[in-house]
Amino acid sequence: ELQEMAVRPLLIEKFKQETWRPKVDNYFLTRKASLDHVVYSLVRTKNPALANELYFRILEGEQSFGEVARNFSEGPESKSDGVLGPVPLSQPHPAISKLLSVSKANQLWTPRPLAEWMVIIRLEQFMPAQLDESMRLRLINELFETWVTEQVSKIGPLQPLSSVSAIS
Repeated sequence: ELQEMAVRPLLIEKFKQETWRPKVDNYFLTRKASLDHVVYSLVRTKNPALANELYFRILEGEQSFGEVARNFSEGPESKSDGVLGPVPLSQPHPAISKLLSVSKANQLWTPRPLAEWMVIIRLEQFMPAQLDESMRLRLINELFETWVTEQVSKIGPLQPLSSVSAIS
């Protein structure tokens, strides 16, 4: 039993590597958007005229983005000078994520409506996910965990031991 307990993790690791290593490159590409990270700045206000005024203050250098966010933003980002992140690119609102995915560093976007808000957004930093060895191992483990979950769901709900012993 001791030998079996010692060998089992090695066998599982070998199984994971042989089964999912060849699939990792494609899986990485499908998951890349949720693996990339961004740091961005945000100002939000419900007043469209104020949003335009604040945008031009930032654009003209009259006030820094941080000052504007701290003094005028109506969300929790006001406590961090408007800076949010690093967060996965998939975490912000889809409209913001789309904007950030096509932004260049320090690109300031004109105010745009988002639900009841007018938002001003600036990409601070884009951190693309890299398919290095640690990411490769993470994705192999993710694929393995998904496979295990699927296998368990095919078996169906496990019966409590008390009902199993009652059957015998």
